[in-house]
Amino acid sequence: MNGRGSEGLPAAPGPGAAAQPPGRVLIAGCGYVGVALASQLVTSGERVLALRRGDAPLPEGVERFTADLGKPETLLGLPSDIDRVVYAAAPDASTTDGYRRTYVEGLRHLLAVVGTGPRLVFTSSTAVFAEDEGGVVDEESPTATSGHPAILLEAEALVRAAGGVCLRLGGIYGPGRDRMVRAVVSGTARTPRAPRHGNRIHRDDAASAAAHLLRLPAPDPVYIGVDLDGADLATLYAWVAGELGRPPPPIEDEDGTSGARPSPHKRCTSAKLRASGWQPAYPTFREGYAHALQAARRVAQEAPR
Repeated sequence: MNGRGSEGLPAAPGPGAAAQPPGRVLIAGCGYVGVALASQLVTSGERVLALRRGDAPLPEGVERFTADLGKPETLLGLPSDIDRVVYAAAPDASTTDGYRRTYVEGLRHLLAVVGTGPRLVFTSSTAVFAEDEGGVVDEESPTATSGHPAILLEAEALVRAAGGVCLRLGGIYGPGRDRMVRAVVSGTARTPRAPRHGNRIHRDDAASAAAHLLRLPAPDPVYIGVDLDGADLATLYAWVAGELGRPPPPIEDEDGTSGARPSPHKRCTSAKLRASGWQPAYPTFREGYAHALQAARRVAQEAPR
């Protein structure tokens, strides 16, 4: 017996037994989303251990474990009381080698140490879906077979074999990630000639979705994490411009230059995740970009006239 319930959570003490303190949550790769998750978990009373290579600040109350997922010998000192794991590592570079080192090899290294007992949540991406013609995508939709998506799916297979859960997140934005607003302000934004639906989620909602799946009894193997409004880029740009008192960005050049990175054209739904009990604090980009717009307005007011 490993002292864990059937769902990978701590087993309840038997009659007359002294109550045991809950184990720790390990966040492996405590970066942009991981820090927000750590803060949420600590606030709710969890014991949190953040695994990261560097010494960047962590939220108050979060324990640090310095290690490199690419170097298995650095993981050997992990404590034995970890009963939940969120694997939220991100590659240093968007290369095939970088993806494989982080998502496949790093995950294998960690599983070799913590085993398959802890509940495991893996932050994957909606990029794994093959759809590129504007169709609606859910957890059962076809997936890609090559490139970076195929590497993510290889990592997902490891997660499933360990009894874990894959959270396929849309494009993550939030504090410090407001390039859509900055593109409008700088004048580099261009309205696409054809609809290009995006799949977005605010950083804090990505974190709360992971926390939800850590606690959800008997979760399914895969969930999509996106907001409720997969708006196309033209709608987003026009709204941002209107909020800032500017005209909509001009139409892109015929070569398709829109001021944004090219992205697959699909409309992902988080209906399954929401049906399990999760709800986003930022249901659309309008709520999510409110702080960035406030900052942009302040800068405009303070600029020399």
